[in-house]
Formats: sequence, C-alpha cells, structure tokens
Amino acid sequence: MRILFRRGGLRPGLPWVLVAVAAGLASLAGIAASPVAGSTVATGTLEMKASLDVASQLSNCKLVGVATDCASRDVAGSIRGLGRVTGSYDYEMDLGSGACESGLGKALSYPIRLEVAGKGAIDVVTTEAACADFVSVRTQTQTQAFTVTGGTGIYAGASGSGTLQRSLVASMGDIGQGIETWKGTLTVPGLKFDVVRPTFVGAKSRTVVAPRHAKRVRVKFVVAATDAVDGRVPVTCLPRSATRFSIGRNRVHCSATDTSANAATVSFKVTVRQHR
Repeated sequence: MRILFRRGGLRPGLPWVLVAVAAGLASLAGIAASPVAGSTVATGTLEMKASLDVASQLSNCKLVGVATDCASRDVAGSIRGLGRVTGSYDYEMDLGSGACESGLGKALSYPIRLEVAGKGAIDVVTTEAACADFVSVRTQTQTQAFTVTGGTGIYAGASGSGTLQRSLVASMGDIGQGIETWKGTLTVPGLKFDVVRPTFVGAKSRTVVAPRHAKRVRVKFVVAATDAVDGRVPVTCLPRSATRFSIGRNRVHCSATDTSANAATVSFKVTVRQHR
C-alpha cells in the first residue's frame, strides 16, 4: 500500500495515507489492488497507495509516557478501493530525553483511527521511528512502520501492515502542512474491495452547424456514468452542456468518481462548422 497525504491547510485534493494510514492509509493518489479475472472487485486484500493532506499543530496535545513534545494532526484524502478518508491523531515525539544521542530525537508509537466516509473506520498503531535531528522529527522525512489493529463497520476484523513517511513544511503559528505517504497492505475478512472505475455513456464526438453569421453555437449533450457497485454516479463535464462553443474543434472533458474513490475520465470533441 502506498499512501500520500497532502495538506494545504488541508490542501484540497488530496491522497488516506493508510494514507493517512493517502493516494492519503491519496491522492489522502490511487490504490492498486490485484484484480480478479471476470470480476468487478478485488479480493479481500488491498494493496494501497494514496495521498492525504496533513496539517500539524505543534504543542497542542497531551503528552503521554516519555513524550517530551507532541503535535495534533488532521489528515484528509481519498484512497482508491476505500473512499474519502479523514483522521485526527496526536503525533508523540521524544526530543532530548536521553533515548537518542544529544541533539537527536524520534517519533514515538501512537494510534491513528482512519474514518472512511459512510463505511466505517480502520485502526492503526505506529512503531517508534529512528533517531534523527529535531527538525526532521517535527516536520521532515521521518519514516515509521504501522500495524492495522482492527476496524469498525465494513472494516471489522481488519489487519495489515506497512510504512508511513511524512514530509511537512513548518509555517506561521507552528502549523506544519504537507503530505504523509503510506505503503502497505489492508486485509478485511469477507470484504471485496471495489477498485473498478465507473464507465461512461454518451461521451461521443459530434459536429454541429452554426446559424448563418454566428460565431458560436449552444450545444447540449448528456453524459452519464455507471459504477458496478454504486450504480449511477455524478458526472462533471467542462465545458458544460449548453455551453456556447466557438467555430472549430472544441474538446469536452468529463470525470466521475464512485464512493470507493475510483476516478474515471473521458473526453470527446464538439466540432462547430460555419453555415454555408
């Protein structure tokens, strides 16, 4: 599983690193899963890669155990095979207690709960990171392993493991914004993950003739998308139907995403000819 988190306060778009533990356990990029021949779903094990946005507020949480500093973090993004994922957790750090050499510290173990919109949650626990300089521990490329310890809703009995790497940039007010990249495997007994993109109907190129002396003409079209699991899903097209298209060739781009974050795109041409 590979998960990427992006945050621009949280930056939109984003990548569950689980994702978060994303795409981001985002885009928090898509998640690849082993397809089943002749099936519209994957098996009960999902290889994830996602990108999730993350925002971190330092010194804004309760210290636990040997932690000398912590940060309250929020993550958000989409993971293909899961859907829209959000999470909040306390990032615990040991900065100078003596466990590492002078001037070095490390990220400690802490739990993360990833909420998948409308489906349930996935629980994750990280392990301690290696010793590094304080700046790296707080904001930059720290890597931690994680273990999936269970879940709720359709993810009850979830298991899996992987690694999580973060990269944040500190800004005013101690807010760190950036991404968390997760790689690993998620297994849920009896659950088949949907990793198939929606399909389109009506996205066909067409030619229209503009009225005499007109330089543009209004063109209407209907594009629909269907998903094997969700059924009909919303479609967004740019330019939209009923837009006035100029003389010549114009391209329309359409997109659709199902509830498991499987995104599909299609394009077609609208050619407008002058009246002769």
